[in-house]
Amino acid sequence: MRKETASTSDRAIFPQGYTFTTVEKQAEITTAIRQLHGAGCAQIALVVITARLVYKDGAKSGRAKDQQSTLVPQDAAYLLQHIRSLVRRTDLVFLHQHTMYFVLQGANLEGAELVEERLWDALLCHTRTLYEQGNLRSARLTVGHGAFPDPHADLDALLRAASKISRRSSGRAERAGKRGFARGMPEEEPSSEQRNEDLSLLARKLGIPYLELLPRKPPQHVLHLVSARLAQELRCYPVGRERNMLTVAMLNPRDHQALERLHQETGLQIFPVLTHPEALESALERLN
Repeated sequence: MRKETASTSDRAIFPQGYTFTTVEKQAEITTAIRQLHGAGCAQIALVVITARLVYKDGAKSGRAKDQQSTLVPQDAAYLLQHIRSLVRRTDLVFLHQHTMYFVLQGANLEGAELVEERLWDALLCHTRTLYEQGNLRSARLTVGHGAFPDPHADLDALLRAASKISRRSSGRAERAGKRGFARGMPEEEPSSEQRNEDLSLLARKLGIPYLELLPRKPPQHVLHLVSARLAQELRCYPVGRERNMLTVAMLNPRDHQALERLHQETGLQIFPVLTHPEALESALERLN
């Protein structure tokens, strides 16, 4: 098992602290998940992405030259460097040949679906860029997800479920022009403003507010209700209290187990709002 970080030239897209582990055998991933569960992580979600890219003769992937237009595992590693920071630093990420495994601690099935969508959109954008640069001949991408213990009662069932394809995309360079690789792909990689617009749209669909920025420090009376330890465990950030209602920012406002736990710990009704992953990560770091 080999842990990797980005090289100096990659740090702009692969921030420090966001690591992944390259494994020789898939069984090593199973072992790591079992160890995580054995250490007390009762709820685990898994997103599995397979990326098979074929480059044109003499074209370079991000990390290796594909002289014979064959599939090489480094292609998946190159894509992983672009999407690793879209999940938390504390989430476990593995690379086995062409397949990436995102082990999401404390996440349920709805959380896995949200993460899958976020990763999938980013993959399509980066793949489109490779097409436009004239380097890529064809690409096949698949993704799946699952969650333990609900709905998958054991870890073997979790792995089987996440290995089933929920989205797929395949295309060749000559078909990537007017129609675009993978139907519905954006014409260019979304800017930070576009990402915020996407999250804002998702919040409207959920019927809740979206907070792009979070207060640097919650009010003292709110900190007494939600400790830094509890906030880290549930991946939420207390924003404020109005009478018997506590507002918390989350990545998955439909995480019913986390909401129920907050209600039990505080005795208050919980009003969840959606926030940006980077904003939440920074806010939780300030709580420590």
